[in-house]
Amino acid sequence: MKKMICLAMSLFCLTAATMVYAAEEQLTAPADAAATNFAAAYPAVKEKLPPVPAPPASLTDAKATAAYIAAVDAYLKAAQQFIDAATNDANLVIRERNAAIESANQVVANYNAFFKIEPKK
Repeated sequence: MKKMICLAMSLFCLTAATMVYAAEEQLTAPADAAATNFAAAYPAVKEKLPPVPAPPASLTDAKATAAYIAAVDAYLKAAQQFIDAATNDANLVIRERNAAIESANQVVANYNAFFKIEPKK
């Protein structure tokens, strides 16, 4: 009889723990990996940067070496411009995401105030 009671209690506890875990899992739905607010695809680095400069065959060719140095300089300037623009874009996205979070939190606070629900502590 004791074994039956222990078995029943164990099954009950296991079932209850599974239900709690499932309930928590449903509350925190993962973000959709395919979700985006971009109207178009973000430009690829390869589309924005010039071709990767190729070094000359020899250092003795002064004209080719000077052209290579100029090409590397132009490439690095274009890369820095892309990096700066991408950083600005990311910062704008973060600001807008934070504004959406604040707005959602305000809606929840208004909802809770309307129904006189106390915030969790």
